[in-house]
Amino acid sequence: MDGETGDGWNGHDQGRSSGVARIPFAYLRDGIPTDLRALYAKVQDGQALIPGLKMGLGALTVQRWDPTYAAGGWTFYGADLTLDQGRPFGSMFYRNDADERVLRVGVKWHPPVQQLEFPALHPSKPELASDCTVEEVAAVVLDARSRIGTLVAVNAQIGSFVATEESENAILDASGLGLERLSEDDPRLNGRGSCRPSGPDGGGADG
Repeated sequence: MDGETGDGWNGHDQGRSSGVARIPFAYLRDGIPTDLRALYAKVQDGQALIPGLKMGLGALTVQRWDPTYAAGGWTFYGADLTLDQGRPFGSMFYRNDADERVLRVGVKWHPPVQQLEFPALHPSKPELASDCTVEEVAAVVLDARSRIGTLVAVNAQIGSFVATEESENAILDASGLGLERLSEDDPRLNGRGSCRPSGPDGGGADG
């Protein structure tokens, strides 16, 4: 009655061991597989398991990218992007409409300062661009930031849509925000309601 579901997933009913977390069948998208009693996922150091995800209706309305942020005189014509552990990484390519100059905007997460960076780069060499004005670079980088910002926002919105309270708690914990959830009428919130962010369920969070 055991089975395999691919690398990193195991159907052996062997209990929980170090680095292995159990996933209940109720969380499976397409129901319970036949001839399996339990699933387990490998959880390595620095990783966290997010249980309790739901699929909802299978569709969600999101906010589209705002073209008012497009760089005037430049055309966005290509990209080599991936999500590296949820963070955008890669390059975006822009061509000047007047003289065909190409500007490559890098997209990367900079761990020391904990923010996305968008360096303006040479189209084919690992060096900064040298044939664009400061104003041109600023306009193109804002264009790139607006598109990537929309990508991040849409991914986050979808994540919130499929998260249950259990999975939302796990997400907050993995983010270093695993605070106690307080109800709206909790006396500890007196006098602080106007500046306290609300949780997904309308409740607040406090330390």
